[in-house]
Amino acid sequence: MTPRGLPGLERVREALTSKAKEKFWARDLRPGVSLRSTFLATDSTVRTDSRGTPYLSLKLVDKTGAVDARMWRLPNELLKGLEDPEYVYVEGHAHEYRGMLQVKLERLSVLPKTEVEEEDYLPATEKDRRALAAEVIEAGRSFEDAHMKELFERMVGDEELWNAFCSAPAAKGMHHARIGGLLEHSVSCLRVARRLAEIYPVDRDLLLFGVIFHDVGKTCELSWEGGSFSYTTPGRLQGHVVLGDRIVAAHVAQIPGFPEELALQVSHVMLSHQGELEYGSPEQPKTLEALLVNLVDNLDARTAMFLETTRNVSPGGWSHHENPLRRALYVPDPSATEADDEADHTAKGDTPAGAPE
Repeated sequence: MTPRGLPGLERVREALTSKAKEKFWARDLRPGVSLRSTFLATDSTVRTDSRGTPYLSLKLVDKTGAVDARMWRLPNELLKGLEDPEYVYVEGHAHEYRGMLQVKLERLSVLPKTEVEEEDYLPATEKDRRALAAEVIEAGRSFEDAHMKELFERMVGDEELWNAFCSAPAAKGMHHARIGGLLEHSVSCLRVARRLAEIYPVDRDLLLFGVIFHDVGKTCELSWEGGSFSYTTPGRLQGHVVLGDRIVAAHVAQIPGFPEELALQVSHVMLSHQGELEYGSPEQPKTLEALLVNLVDNLDARTAMFLETTRNVSPGGWSHHENPLRRALYVPDPSATEADDEADHTAKGDTPAGAPE
């Protein structure tokens, strides 16, 4: 039986090897580039354009990033779209559409999992995870409170938990949805919090512990096996806020003489870090440390949403409005500002920088 979407695909598959994906990655795409490669297809849906013609809208994903794609002239096999997600072989070319990088597909075929190396298609942080982990451990060594230091050491000393913490995505799709994303997000929050601890009268150890481990429940809420990110049954039934509080509480219980008041404050930071009831927190932040953990978490998450949404937007262009921030996002063009400044200087009779006098 011929695979869906591309009659005679055998001729192409003969050229594919276990190393085929290494020849072309999402990060290599630029306007005008033609591609023949394999990706993980996600967010697939069939829509109609202004002329009533059906087309396939999807994202092409690999470990280096993602790009929006469109395909017209759909064969019957694709008129109902794709299962989500599916591995695909595609041919097409990249172009700029309304300031955004997009791929127009000419051919597409679904590939069985046996023909791909799944780790090539799971988005992964491009940052050095060992260096990020070392930064977290170094922060814990700076704790002054003996009980908080022991709690931190027990958390990072739990090998199964620590390995999951350094590998897990921070979300299924909203922000830092990549292998190592949780660690990356936590370190970004840590860097901001260190500065805040120099400005505000906070319990530094509690604040830093909170920004590092506020999302530790994601290690149980999410699964990153099988070629995609998904929610586990505990994640669906309890959510990462409750799961994270239980993980920390279990380690607190192992420390003799851990102060009850401190344990209560740690738990409050964990339970309130989402900020609002509708976002999954059973309580709103009611201590300064809890408030700052919530604000720093939100700051880094929303910044990541912006950067990830506009990754394929050209300077001076706008993103689509279908993104976690639910609005079209603008990327200023620095060259336009420089041109305006030069024109302003010229109008005033100033000599442009670098011009002969």
